[in-house]
Amino acid sequence: MKLDFTTLFAIILLNSVGFAIVWAIISVSYRNLVAARYWFASLMMTFLSGPFLIFGEHFPWLNYAGNVLVILGLGLLWQGIRVFLKKPPLWGWLTLLVLTSILAMVFLGLSQPANNVIFAVGQIIPMGMALLTLLLTRNRQIGTWVAAGSCGLLIIGQTLEAITNTLRLADAMSTDTYYDFASWFLVLAILGVSISNLGFLLMTVDQMRNELYSLAIRDDLTGLPNRRALMKRMHDIEKKAKRSHQCVTTLMIDFDKFKSINDNHGHLAGDAALIHFSDVIKRSLQNKGFFARIGGDEFCVLIPAVDLSESSVLIKSITEAVILNPLIWRDTEFTLSVSIGSHHWSSLSGIPLMLSLSHADDNLIQTKYDKKDSSTFTPIVS
Repeated sequence: MKLDFTTLFAIILLNSVGFAIVWAIISVSYRNLVAARYWFASLMMTFLSGPFLIFGEHFPWLNYAGNVLVILGLGLLWQGIRVFLKKPPLWGWLTLLVLTSILAMVFLGLSQPANNVIFAVGQIIPMGMALLTLLLTRNRQIGTWVAAGSCGLLIIGQTLEAITNTLRLADAMSTDTYYDFASWFLVLAILGVSISNLGFLLMTVDQMRNELYSLAIRDDLTGLPNRRALMKRMHDIEKKAKRSHQCVTTLMIDFDKFKSINDNHGHLAGDAALIHFSDVIKRSLQNKGFFARIGGDEFCVLIPAVDLSESSVLIKSITEAVILNPLIWRDTEFTLSVSIGSHHWSSLSGIPLMLSLSHADDNLIQTKYDKKDSSTFTPIVS
């Protein structure tokens, strides 16, 4: 069955306009999504190419212009993917692709089959690069796979276009036989572009969902993971510890006299104290554990694969670091101190790691009680 080329071109135009409107709205509504502007520009290039390709059958220069606009549009699609994935656009390579395509059409595209081969290769290159960029990215989600699959569809269609036109040049295929299949290659291109934009929309949704989740598990003030993140990480750490028969140390940390700073110097001073306090502890941990703020002036650290002696050294290091790094707030110096309760959990104990929080909290309470009764004290480690 043959398909009418004019109808297919009309579908391309309408399809491009529809998705272009969507990306225009997204570009205005979400200005931080810079990739949307690239995808809008890509679709506009495809839309503008339509009239040139329709009337280019009898005017080669119009056909060349339409081909270049399509290649440029797919190049912008590729650059949009790079920008979306936080990679810089490769303007030099895109410029080289477009200029090479123009020169090849002018000097080598002397026949329609030769021009078709150049046009097909000019589309395969940016879509191949787009596919490679998508497949090499980390944390691929459903939108990434949909977009990658659509790139594959377009590449298949244009590869078949290049092969059949090469056979025409070699007199191994007649023009009539080629046109029995040519419209289907165009259908693959339409499907590829359409599904790719659906993939980009899904990628955008995935990104926004990830950003919302990141906000949901992050403490606004200190930037540390919050209690929700701690619970999730605790589950992961417990599973890994049981597989490798490791121990996990839980530290419950309390900021001494935080209420005094907050009440006597205001909430801004209290916020500054919490930020400073968390930064000092984070530096002293040196990425040895998972550090979270679980509420108010309470913090928690989960440290896999450490023994009791290492836990004691770490507690001493944190305690000294807090004392040796006072907070400077509006020309006032605050000497800070910390109370720490610790619990050493074994994967062979038969109890869930979650109970380690309760045990460490009990030890924290005892530590604070001992500090009230003595100027010298030893944090409890169990």
